[in-house]
Amino acid sequence: MKKLFLSLAIVSFVALTSCGGNTETVQATDATETTNASEGAETFVADSTSTINWKGGKTFDDINKPEEGHYGVVKLQAGEVHVANGVLESGYFVADFTTFESKDLDADAESKAKLDGHLKSADFLDVEKHPTAKFEITGVKALTEGDYNTEISGNLDFRGIPKNITFKANVAVDGDHVSIKSEEFGINRKDFGITFTGGGGSIIKDEVLLQADITATKAN
Repeated sequence: MKKLFLSLAIVSFVALTSCGGNTETVQATDATETTNASEGAETFVADSTSTINWKGGKTFDDINKPEEGHYGVVKLQAGEVHVANGVLESGYFVADFTTFESKDLDADAESKAKLDGHLKSADFLDVEKHPTAKFEITGVKALTEGDYNTEISGNLDFRGIPKNITFKANVAVDGDHVSIKSEEFGINRKDFGITFTGGGGSIIKDEVLLQADITATKAN
């Protein structure tokens, strides 16, 4: 799931600290059967520039202290989608969590290294045991109203726990290229076994915001 979405401007950090806004935490249900491409469907391979963008936040025991948050990206390791008659049918994406990084701390290398190291540890992503996460499409539904033209369901296998989730996206098929830009949506980290609560008076929010920004090129 990085051509899964977002422009990561500093200005968005203010909205991030609440780690919510108009986003919705999607329901995570039992994994289901994946979809298959129809005969004659064309294959498009995800570009290396594809990303999954994330935001996370925390509150404090001291209610007078403002909430804090961070944002960043994860690159795709692999992925492909299948398209028939200009319509997305199936596909998968593999996120490489060894590339996971915060971007809001780019100007502070020491703090960035400390935060990224903790987020990659067993308290959170446990990258040593689970270096990748995979999303496999289980359903695609066209939308005729709203800001997005497609609803995508799929099995997200994250930290060895497969769950089915659904989100909206704008899917565009243009000649040799496909783009998938999802809405920003939330998942509950505890659904995937991340139960670390925080320390030193801080409380880690359960909701993690994700946005996919994926582009793919027709296979030769």
